[in-house]
Amino acid sequence: MTHREGPGPGAPVTTVDSFLEAKLHWPSPRPHWLCRQRLLARMRSACEHPVTLVAAPAGYGKTIMVAQWLEQARPCAAWVSLDPGDNDANRFWSHVAAALGRAGCHVESRRPAHRVTDEATAPGSMLSVITSALAGLDHDIVVVLDDFHFVRSAACHAQVEMLIEHLPPQAHLVLLTRADPGLRLGRLRASGGLLEIRADALGFTPEEAGALLAQEQVELGADAMRLLLTRTEGWPAGLYLALLSLAGRPDPDAFVRDFSGGHRYIGDYLTEEVLSRHPDHLREFITTMSILDRFCAPLCDHVAGSDGSAGLLHELERTNLFLVPLDEDGRWFRFHHLFAAVARSELGLRRPEHVRLLHARAAEWFVARGNVDEGVRHSLAAGQVETASTLVQAHWLQFVDAGRIATVLGWLEAVGPPTEATDPAASVTAAWVAALIGDEAELGARLEALRAFGSYGPLPDGARSVESAVAMIDGLFGYGGPLPMMRGAEAAVALETDRHSPFYALAQVTLGHAAYVAGDLDRAVVPLSNAWRNDRGPVVVRALALATGSLVEDEQGHAARARASAETAMELLEANGLGAMPQASLAFTALGLAYAGAGFVDRALVTLDRGLVLRRETSAHGPWGMIHHLVVHAGVAARAGRTELARDLLGDLDSRLERYTVGMGAVRARVDAVRRLVHDDAPAVLPEELTAREVDILRLLQGSLSLHEIGDALYLSANTVKTHTRAVYRKLEVHTRTDAVVAGRRAGLL
Repeated sequence: MTHREGPGPGAPVTTVDSFLEAKLHWPSPRPHWLCRQRLLARMRSACEHPVTLVAAPAGYGKTIMVAQWLEQARPCAAWVSLDPGDNDANRFWSHVAAALGRAGCHVESRRPAHRVTDEATAPGSMLSVITSALAGLDHDIVVVLDDFHFVRSAACHAQVEMLIEHLPPQAHLVLLTRADPGLRLGRLRASGGLLEIRADALGFTPEEAGALLAQEQVELGADAMRLLLTRTEGWPAGLYLALLSLAGRPDPDAFVRDFSGGHRYIGDYLTEEVLSRHPDHLREFITTMSILDRFCAPLCDHVAGSDGSAGLLHELERTNLFLVPLDEDGRWFRFHHLFAAVARSELGLRRPEHVRLLHARAAEWFVARGNVDEGVRHSLAAGQVETASTLVQAHWLQFVDAGRIATVLGWLEAVGPPTEATDPAASVTAAWVAALIGDEAELGARLEALRAFGSYGPLPDGARSVESAVAMIDGLFGYGGPLPMMRGAEAAVALETDRHSPFYALAQVTLGHAAYVAGDLDRAVVPLSNAWRNDRGPVVVRALALATGSLVEDEQGHAARARASAETAMELLEANGLGAMPQASLAFTALGLAYAGAGFVDRALVTLDRGLVLRRETSAHGPWGMIHHLVVHAGVAARAGRTELARDLLGDLDSRLERYTVGMGAVRARVDAVRRLVHDDAPAVLPEELTAREVDILRLLQGSLSLHEIGDALYLSANTVKTHTRAVYRKLEVHTRTDAVVAGRRAGLL
């Protein structure tokens, strides 16, 4: 089971490179951006605070101000423009890591398994690695999260709070948001660690408004200037829109007197004024592209169904204040959010029948380039629910394998519940997701209805048939117990024979795991090896094969191979940002057992504690991972002398085993072996006492020191240490370092 990881499709889901790049750059400075020095002076103190919060409604110039500061102050900075898709925590941190990489702060994708610790950031593996990368810098860095209001996920908020709590002194977080974020910032505010810039500060002063109009050679009388400021309340977007509307008018003062109302009215009115002053072809282009969050010329050509978008973008870039460049190459743009909203409103009023067609074309373009996220979103906006559903069915495994099950859940909610009678393929996807999130009732209902469809297939995700999918779900998650699990696994292996399908590895690991549950260790070895070696297998499946194989090897007495497999499983998960996902927990189980077998009991317990936290955070992935973990954890706790912990874990285990009565012989034997360790906790009487030096040796055997290092610590030669160690083993009647420590604890020597 110990092989080097090779390339394969088990890498995280990626999107169109240039589309992602557009999220990772702040807007380039433009000549007509007014430089407001009083705000830039306030931003200079951002590097003196852990967190800066820039909070104001749309149109207050938050992004422009921070972009100007970055260009002027030139701090090392990482920028992410967020969108609703970033409510998926794994995608969120992946984008933050990508932005840090572009800022020169390399976030290691691979972390050696031996570095597993009880660090405070452990609940988010990617977050932990990011925090470590920031701490390793020898200079200040600013991390800017623009449009943070799009992030509403409780998981993301909790992890951002954790980042803030563990920010090293050289790292500074800047949040740009339309509303106060759902973060607990009170303690930071009370301690003076929070710099806040809000709408009252971002509004234009009379001097700034005058400078803006003078810059664009627009003249207003003093009364008209006061009236403009009063009616816009210094709102930057309103003033910019007014500037565009006033340019070239014979009587700009009269125009100012003619409009009134609150922010929203002025924004809509002035935007419509600006749109109406564009030539028809540009106005058509603006309203058409307003359906897109970000766009480039080829995408615009496809959506518009015509050529020439590059020229139109160039023309708009020279004349329109509300077209924002998003990358250094000038390929990707967006409209100011307020401007885009009004343009979309006009499109909906003028050509409502055209909106769905435009979204459908956008979906085609993104799907053709592998951007499933945007493809699903635009398909739904186009009313093409069936197309969106098919995309979800085809790609759910890819996204789950990248740790993005939250994205898949959001899609399924948007698509709506499938009906087995008309769409069994969609129902199969719903069954997989129900199994993955631990919704046993929903899963049972789905499987019962699907069993009637038999050989219907192949399915969009690559599975051979409905029968095959049902067999894999039965065999992998095992809610029915060991016997139905084995029947499902055997059927899955018989059906999924294409080694180029991701489901080949999944079926193989299902059989290997079912054989381990049944105690048929020899039968488990080959399918687990097949799953690990298959480079078409999803990362989580290959890691599961390695972790299960590690448990098999440990039970067969192959300690070195068990540890190598467990470490490789953990490295594979960490390399793909999955170390904090529930599907990683069996790797923690196997690694903890391997550490204990090597004598590193304290490290084993820390590792197992992390795995237990992951398991208890969710009921996902069926009952067996937790059962395996509790058996291993209780056993290691008992061998370490942590009798009360072992008893608590066994109590939890007993309640989980009550539902299964048949096919449980091997599992019960494993539990009984642990129970004997727990009951045999009376102080042992040694036939021969250890010398003082031998007790010193025994105490050092508890840690991770090699025999040579123990000799250095005690000023003894390596040969002398080996002689004492053999004497310790003989007197304690044991054969391994771990058993010597356990026996020493029972005898009261430790």
